[in-house]
Amino acid sequence: MSVVSAMLTMLLWIVAVLVGWFVLIRIVRRFVHFPIPASLARFIDNPIRRRIQPPARVVDWMDIQGGMQVLEIGPGPGTFTVEAAKRVGEKGKVYAIDMQPTVISRLRSRLQRENITNVTTNVASAYELPFPDNTFDRAFMIAVLAEIPNKSKVLLEIKRILKNDGVLAVGEFLPDPDYPRRKTMIRWCEGAGFEPVSTHGRILHYLVTFKKVTARD
Repeated sequence: MSVVSAMLTMLLWIVAVLVGWFVLIRIVRRFVHFPIPASLARFIDNPIRRRIQPPARVVDWMDIQGGMQVLEIGPGPGTFTVEAAKRVGEKGKVYAIDMQPTVISRLRSRLQRENITNVTTNVASAYELPFPDNTFDRAFMIAVLAEIPNKSKVLLEIKRILKNDGVLAVGEFLPDPDYPRRKTMIRWCEGAGFEPVSTHGRILHYLVTFKKVTARD
């Protein structure tokens, strides 16, 4: 066997193992829902993912403007939090919440290291958002919604805290074992009273923005 053949065989075995693990995890996650362990959050923000799903481009799709009030649910290591903070500027504010204290602790450390002062972090449940009605111009979740058992309850909470002209942005990333198809995610959001506004990206990663349906609509 030549060296090239041996390398190809090894590569095929590696791909087969990765695909097998991906399929197995998807099967398990279909029946058991739990957030990504905080210990793994640091590995989410890596050069390969940044190349496939550039944080700046994804946040650009959300059309975040200076002075806005923005909510992020499930910030992980802050990949998109930092980009959102750049967009809102000194007069705006980003609020990042997660139910895992360790995730929030690590995010706070990153924000301090990078001297980012326009982000407020909180340990909180997405089922009971600690904010008044009609507070935010934007709310977003990246590779988070599919992990949540009661999606309708969370989406209704987001609808409550969004301003009438506010926008919800939901993004997904294919290597995530919880990855839902775009039409599935849109169905979840429509069921909670949101209407699609724009869609971006392709199969490897996508982002859909929504407006909330109000009585006057």
